[in-house]
Amino acid sequence: MPIELKPVTLNELPLLQEQLPKLQNGDCNLSIASVLGRAKEYNIKWGISQGELVLNWAPYPDIPPAYVIPLRSENALAIIEDIASECQCCKEPVILFGRFTFMTERISELMRYRNFITVSSNSWWDYVYERDKIENLEGRELHGKRNFNKRFYKAYPNAQFVPFTPELIEKARVFLKNWYANYGEMTKSLEAEREAIELAFDHFEEFRLIGGALMDGDNMYGFTYGSDVGENIFSVHIEKADRTVTG
Repeated sequence: MPIELKPVTLNELPLLQEQLPKLQNGDCNLSIASVLGRAKEYNIKWGISQGELVLNWAPYPDIPPAYVIPLRSENALAIIEDIASECQCCKEPVILFGRFTFMTERISELMRYRNFITVSSNSWWDYVYERDKIENLEGRELHGKRNFNKRFYKAYPNAQFVPFTPELIEKARVFLKNWYANYGEMTKSLEAEREAIELAFDHFEEFRLIGGALMDGDNMYGFTYGSDVGENIFSVHIEKADRTVTG
């Protein structure tokens, strides 16, 4: 069946709230905030195949677009066949994007008699921590973070991490404005990032975000937010901190 692709906009928020969890498998790019916040930068489009949401990504002008599909769905094979038909009409290769090991294993299971080229790009990789380790900063590999933590609280013993409220988000907007002003030259990437953060602040609850700020009285030293991206994985989307502050 033909897949009609349309640009992702805020109008698709209800659709993303309903359907996006079916696509999530731990990939930080597949949160509501990431899809909507980066839609223009990554040229993300959406369509419906076999009654389910698929996304079409074209972040690089010299590389054909890639599809993200609900691989756990019982319709996954039919969706891939729909995409293959679309790509054949456009004379483009079938490219699927997703979490590397899970995606390759699932496609091999669905299409065991087909050959695929698998490519893993380090530029799209992220680091992953077990919650207990990052919460307690245990182990030799986290000694650098432990040192930063100790230096900060030695200099600012009364600082606390405070969950976001509407009032605190407004303070974070001011913090963000000053952060970019002090950063220097704004690149296209930073402009896109700033737009994504402002959009997230505008729709914090609707995007199902969780976050807060590091506060010492009325002073904000930094803020962060993220969201659930499936399989007990929480993705930290943004971290902004005052680099002049110790630790």
